[in-house]
Amino acid sequence: MARTRSKPKATPAKETTPEPTETTPDPAESTAKPLPPSTNNPPKLFILPKDTSPDSRIVTLDNPASSAPSRYYFCPNKGFYEFTRIAAPKKDCKSWLIVPDEVYDDASSNAESDAETTDEVGQEEGLGSGYVTDKTDLFLATPIDILFLILPALAPKRGKETGKQHFLAFEDHLDTLASISRQWKVLLGQFPSLKDMIERRMVLVCDTVTAGDETMYRLSSDRLVSILTKKAERMCAKGLPPSLEERFIKTALEVPLMNVLRSDVATSTSTSELAAQAAATTEIMVATDSQSTTVSTLTRHESSLSTSTTADSQTTTSTAATSFTSTAEEVAPKSALQTPPEIPALLRLRTSLTYLTSAYLPLSLHPIIKASPTPDFSSLDAHLATLSKLRAEVLALRSISDNISRKRGLAEDEGDIMEREEKKRKKEEEEKKKKSASLAIKKLKKVDTSGMKKLSSFFTKAPKKA
Repeated sequence: MARTRSKPKATPAKETTPEPTETTPDPAESTAKPLPPSTNNPPKLFILPKDTSPDSRIVTLDNPASSAPSRYYFCPNKGFYEFTRIAAPKKDCKSWLIVPDEVYDDASSNAESDAETTDEVGQEEGLGSGYVTDKTDLFLATPIDILFLILPALAPKRGKETGKQHFLAFEDHLDTLASISRQWKVLLGQFPSLKDMIERRMVLVCDTVTAGDETMYRLSSDRLVSILTKKAERMCAKGLPPSLEERFIKTALEVPLMNVLRSDVATSTSTSELAAQAAATTEIMVATDSQSTTVSTLTRHESSLSTSTTADSQTTTSTAATSFTSTAEEVAPKSALQTPPEIPALLRLRTSLTYLTSAYLPLSLHPIIKASPTPDFSSLDAHLATLSKLRAEVLALRSISDNISRKRGLAEDEGDIMEREEKKRKKEEEEKKKKSASLAIKKLKKVDTSGMKKLSSFFTKAPKKA
């Protein structure tokens, strides 16, 4: 019986336990906390006034100029504040880190005591309870006159109805104001001091009559214009912002420059200057003659040299005089109009009034402000009209000069144009000949004829025999 060899049985592998290794935990992994997801309505950063009442709040009222809902900060003691948005350029990558005051005070006090404790506090309480926003908008609360907020209740619905308004009691005006917005109704009901603020400002812009024991009020356009003018004058006294000054003052009063012709410069030269030039030329000529007379006592050869030197000096003198004349005849720009000193002040005042009217007054009051005779801007209007005429003349002259220069350029380049047209015509004829050539002629052109005689060589006259 043949022997067979069987495979040995597989022995089960022994389970090996990994030996413990000493590893140091990463402090960043153990203490780091995941950032919360971003919110669709991130918090905003406001700068509010100091020492305000605990009852201060942010309210939503209609903007007096656009009638759009806007946010205002109301303090029962100090009045209303409007929010001015200050934004950084979009190209600058900036953000705000917002931390509560309690956490910031605790972290700063711990930082002064011990550096190690500072790290622990900063990790556990300081930065962990803060907020980071990528919107760098900053809202600054600035005071606003309550007069602008109550004007929609005092002003007529249309500008033509100013003279048709009736005198109304103070409570009637408050009812009209409360009907405009629900926030006004709540504020008037909770804060009696607000009524006193409104009445003090209404007295300044309204005509009043007394009916029994009650005072009646009606908006006065003259008083309103007077108050707006005083506000505009204060704006001008403190100086307009550089952007407004550059765009609405400097650019509007810029006088166009008119070029002076060479003939005008030559005729405008005073006779005294011409006499001085002539005297200087005569002195140079006399000095040159004296030199030639002194040198004439020498030999003939030296006298000829002196004569040539005299001629050269005379040529140099005439050249200098010519260069002086050409320099004086150069075109010099001059201003066609001088701006009176009171014009910039009037333009700043009008710019300020326009800003106040467009930003804080209802649309029904705009025609009243524009039609007001005070302040008087007649001299400013006349100056601006003269400037507009000058600019129109400059544009007309510039267009005429451009047309003349184009015509001169065409006349001077007429020869070059003819040459280009001739070259173009020849090139087109050559291309037509190449396209019209047959296939046999194209093949013959490719044949190497360097060692062949031309066909015309067989028809030449035979040389004469000697």
